[in-house]
Formats: sequence, C-alpha cells, structure tokens
Amino acid sequence: MAVNKKYLLVVGGPTASGKTSLAIALAKHFSTEIISADSRQFYQEMKIGNARPEEGELSQAKHHLIADRSLTDSLSAGAFAREAQGILAKCYETSDYAVLVGGSGLFIRALTEGLDEFPEVSKKTKERVGELFESEGLTGLQRALAEADPDYYEEVDLQNPVRLQRALEVCWSSGKPYSGFRAGQDREQPFIPIYLQPSWPRETLYERINLRVEQMVEQGLETEVRQLMDWRELPALQTVGYQEWWPYFEGSVSKKEVIALIQQNSRRYAKRQLTWNRRDGYWKQVPQGDLRTALTYIQLITQEGFAFTALPKEEEHFLNKREDQKRLGLKSMDKEEVVGVADLYVLKDFAFIKCWFGEATSHLAKTLLLHEACHRSEKAVVYLQAGYLSADFLLANGWAVVANEILPVALKDKLAHGDYWQWERSEQAF
Repeated sequence: MAVNKKYLLVVGGPTASGKTSLAIALAKHFSTEIISADSRQFYQEMKIGNARPEEGELSQAKHHLIADRSLTDSLSAGAFAREAQGILAKCYETSDYAVLVGGSGLFIRALTEGLDEFPEVSKKTKERVGELFESEGLTGLQRALAEADPDYYEEVDLQNPVRLQRALEVCWSSGKPYSGFRAGQDREQPFIPIYLQPSWPRETLYERINLRVEQMVEQGLETEVRQLMDWRELPALQTVGYQEWWPYFEGSVSKKEVIALIQQNSRRYAKRQLTWNRRDGYWKQVPQGDLRTALTYIQLITQEGFAFTALPKEEEHFLNKREDQKRLGLKSMDKEEVVGVADLYVLKDFAFIKCWFGEATSHLAKTLLLHEACHRSEKAVVYLQAGYLSADFLLANGWAVVANEILPVALKDKLAHGDYWQWERSEQAF
C-alpha cells in the first residue's frame, strides 16, 4: 500500500446496534475525531427520538455535525458531504484516520461515493405525486413505488413519504427506475473508506430496538415530539419515532399503540438497512461492536491491502433449491483482483461454506473472509470443509470436527467423505 494513505472508518448499520460505542472506541484508539452522518442528529431540537449521544459519550471524542443547527436550517446530503469534506481536510492534517458514524445510507454515500445525477422533475409530475399522497397516503406511495422500482422499494424507508415521493418523481419523469440513477460512479476521494457494521443475531437486535424505544418514551419522547408539532411537515420529523405520534395527539390511537408502532417501524427500517449493506458487499460485520474485530479488519486493509467486495451469485444451486446463496469476495485493492471467494449456502437450520483462495491470500485474509461468511449466514451452525485453515486454528476459535456420517442429510448426500468442521455461534466463537 502507498505511504501516508488517509482512511475513513465508516461505522454504519441499523439502529440500536451499538454504532456510537464502536465509533467512540475507534476514535480513542486512533486519537481522531468523529463526524455524524445521522440525518436527524444535526438538529438541536431533536435529541431523544434520534438517539443523540449523551454528553458523557460526546466528551470522550470530538464530534462534528451533531446538534449544530436548527430544524429550520435543513442539511441536504450534498451540503452534508461538502461540510464533511472540509472537516476531514483539517482532521487529516494531524491524523491518517477519521471516523464517520450514522445510519443514513444516503448521507454516507454522498461523502464516500459522491451523489448521482438525477433528471429534472417537472412541476406537473410533482403535482401528480403530491395528489397520489394526498388521496391514498403512504400506502399509495408504497404501492406505486413497488411497481415503478421494486429494487429501491426493498431498501427505502417505507415510512418516509419524502423519500418515497422523490423516488416516484424521478421514476415518472424519466420512465426509468430511481435505483438506476443511484448506481454510483467511481469518484476520486482523498481517503480510503473502511466499512464496519456492528452486528447481532436478528432476534437480539430486535430486542435491543424494542428496549431502546421503551427507554426513549421513559426519557420524555412524547414531550419532545409535542414541542415540535409546529414543524411536523419538515422532512426530519416525517421519520420513525416522530411521525407515529401525530395520530395520538389527534386522539385517534392510544399511547400503547404508538409505542408498538414505533418499535415495529424501527425493526422494519433496521431490516432494510441490513439489506442495503448486504447488497453493497463491502461491509465487515463486527459482532457486538467488538473493537478487536474492527481493528483486525482495518489492519487487513491498511497493512495487507485486501478488502471485501460484492460478487454475483452462482447461477446453479449447490445443496437444493431452497438454499439462500451468498457470495463474498476478497479483492486486492492495488490490483483490483479477486484473491478469495467464500460461497455461502444457507438452509433453514444451518449454512455451508465453500471457499477458493489465490496463492497471494494471507492467513489473516482467509480468516476474516470465513469470519464474515459465518456471521452473514445468521445461523447458529455453520459447516466448513477441511483445508482452508489449520486444524489448530479452527479448534482454538470455536470450531469442532464433525464426521461425515453425522452431517445433515443435505450435506452428506452432496459431499464426499472427508474432514468437516462445525461452528456454533457464541460469544466466544471467532
């Protein structure tokens, strides 16, 4: 790798996953600063509903773009990127690292990749979309977007009417999917982004989300939202945690129903965030926000020059037609060559990993690719054929050898006799 490279440690992923804690730990480790990419934490008037870091957390590392403006001074993704670039330029004068943290994918992309160019939208089209929203509400926008752009429908916050309307305006004006204009283009940046996502088993994440919502209510979320009633039409307030209160204030739903709906919408949004990051391919899962895992992946990029990359799936099924295929790639950043592949086949009760590694692939690279495949499977049990890593390493890191005779039927019928390893998810397993 070239000398004196600058790196942007991007901590993203779903709400309640521990992004703030990991970002602070990284900033302290590298003696650097943090930029918030949360599109609602910019605003002074919003604190509880957007899970703004507490004063004790803010004091542990220097933070930028948190509560530094009013709701009436909205910050677009493009303006955010320009402000963040100025902050990074100063930060990189004294450090090779900076931290970006937040769950707003559009704002993260605006800084790391640049914004895509969208076609002009006519006044007539805007009025047409507005009339749809007025007559059919969110349901109408969701239905129309599902028809016009099913790919974007799968990842957008379906409870955010502003984003739904914007996407529909582009679809109807151009006659093309909104996602087609968001393909992204290679843009030269003064830093190398390293993408880190705190991860939990899905059930645990949902429990954390439910608990966070309950804590927000105990901290005074209802009072906060009441005080923002006059600004309810602003985009920042047409989001999860805020918009669910409007019917309650009008007397049409109970407080219990509001809390349940916020929890439900938060879980749905978290699922879409996970889908978004999975499609990107380059995010490293960091189980429970573990700093050691994050630093190991940072080392892989900064010292060995390898990073994860997205690869297309195999066309043919390996185990059976019910499997969910995932293909993870490892690339050399200097040569842009794929040096390792982990094919992951996921069935109801287990997953199986099949790998290929080039001669130049290091032990660390192999380890991290297998680690990522295990955690992306979201299964408690994962099987692996022998030969990818040493038996001593596997035994020391949560794997156990399994005889061919006691493999699941779907594997036993497909694989020849040999040594196989079983990994069971736990806090101690690698």
